[in-house]
Amino acid sequence: MDSRLVTSLLVVALVVGAVVVGRLTARELATGGYRIREDEASHATPPSWWVAPLLAALALVAAFSVGDTAAYAALPAYLLFAWLTVCLVWIDIDVHRLPVGLTRPALPAFALLLLPPTIATGEWGRLLTAVVCGAVLMACYLVVAFLPGGGFGGGDIQLAPTIGLLLGWFSVGHVVVGTMAAFLLGGVGAAVLLVTGRAGRKTAMAFGPFMCAGLFVALAVTEPFYDGFLGR
Repeated sequence: MDSRLVTSLLVVALVVGAVVVGRLTARELATGGYRIREDEASHATPPSWWVAPLLAALALVAAFSVGDTAAYAALPAYLLFAWLTVCLVWIDIDVHRLPVGLTRPALPAFALLLLPPTIATGEWGRLLTAVVCGAVLMACYLVVAFLPGGGFGGGDIQLAPTIGLLLGWFSVGHVVVGTMAAFLLGGVGAAVLLVTGRAGRKTAMAFGPFMCAGLFVALAVTEPFYDGFLGR
């Protein structure tokens, strides 16, 4: 069978699977079962139409970013993070909180999921770099959180090492691009909310979605940037 046809069929299967999982996830999230007493959320849960297409789009970014045949063993980790992203975006938008039930087990889970691709590629330095990047990124978020007006919550700090781990498995450059993209997107989002009057200067804003978005921006643009602009 032609390899392009096989690739096309796999992409179609990936999109269909992501849409199905996205719809099931949206249905579960719409129940608001993640809300706790401290949230004091009396409003309706967010609309669900965007969950399935967003998950499909993120799954495609992950699939086209993992690299060669051996590295495709890493795809489950990045597909799982795509699913985690839609959950965290929904919850953070709704109650401005990243639930510890998702952020705490994420780091060890993704570390385990990165073991098979590391073994497949034989590049143990990638895993070591990923672990160091996770620790450094968490330290950076901790420092910023303690600065006046830092604004990061515990969920953001707990999510940071997972993002550092997943991006660091590719390269340090991916971590830098992902972090810069998160803050840039966060700044743009805050500016839009301020201009439209939906938030004030002291309004708490959800940063978790921008952290997740930064990871996928890094996956999508870092390698093309290196190859094109730097002529690598």
